Amino acid sequence: MKVLSYTKNGGDLRATLLAEAAEIERFGGVREAVEGCIRLFAEREGLGRLALPRVTRMDAAADGATEFDFDAAVPPAVELGQYLGLEVYVPSDEKPDLHVLRAAAERMSADIPETYISRKTDALVRQRLEDVAQRTGFVTLADMAAILRTVNEECSLGRSDDELWAAAVAAADEMSGARLRAHSTEEICGIIAEALFGEGAKDESGAIGRALRRRAEEKQHTSPETLAGESFACYLRMAGKTEESLREEFRADATELVRFDLLIDEVARREGLEISDEEFNAALETIAGMYDMHPAEVLQLIGAASLRDQLLRDKARAMIVDSAKRI
Repeated sequence: MKVLSYTKNGGDLRATLLAEAAEIERFGGVREAVEGCIRLFAEREGLGRLALPRVTRMDAAADGATEFDFDAAVPPAVELGQYLGLEVYVPSDEKPDLHVLRAAAERMSADIPETYISRKTDALVRQRLEDVAQRTGFVTLADMAAILRTVNEECSLGRSDDELWAAAVAAADEMSGARLRAHSTEEICGIIAEALFGEGAKDESGAIGRALRRRAEEKQHTSPETLAGESFACYLRMAGKTEESLREEFRADATELVRFDLLIDEVARREGLEISDEEFNAALETIAGMYDMHPAEVLQLIGAASLRDQLLRDKARAMIVDSAKRI
């Protein structure tokens, strides 16, 4: 392994490494070699176990080596204040978890690397994207926007982006409205025509019908991720936000969630908590039953180490919350 470049800013680091051909063969593959080189790099630099490593570029060299960039964080030192037996005010109609964890986290000291917050923000944005992708209204809006762009181009209407967007919103609202629940192709064409050309307009040229068919064909060959991105873009536009402004909006929540994670992991370490085989197998059976899967399928999907880590965090979290006194 060769270190081609390396920068460290506080607990955040970025590096470019070269996994040589012999290492790729020794580790049994490129992916395994990359992971092994990151571990070896951390050991050589005295960084311990890196957190949240992410490969951002990977290029194969002519001699069989692989050059790659990655970023990661050095786990911060965590100083716990009081975390057991806290007296916490909890409204009678709310669960205590958030209130207790927040009180314990306020007593904790840690210099949190930006990478932690960035990764957690990524997760919150992804969660919002996945939620939006399941909402029919935004899926319909993305379809209407695509169809209207096609009609505008085919018929050389010269409509501006804002005009097409307003028409798409009007058509999507009508499609989702109470007046029409099941829509024939003719009804959909009529809704779009009215949104684009005004009340009583008809799809005389058949352009809207053709655009409908084209959209349906395109969706059959478009990845779910791309379609979800289209719905998410519509959500952002409706909300008057950019992805960057949404990330900034999520930053406070992301920071708090990171503090909770660090708190829980440190409590688990300090208390010497472990997950027994009996606890592991019971949880595995429960998850398998919930999703009507074989336990082996669950392990293949999420991994034994990930499940054990989550169970350990759940145990530490429960210890903190259950020890608190509600006031």
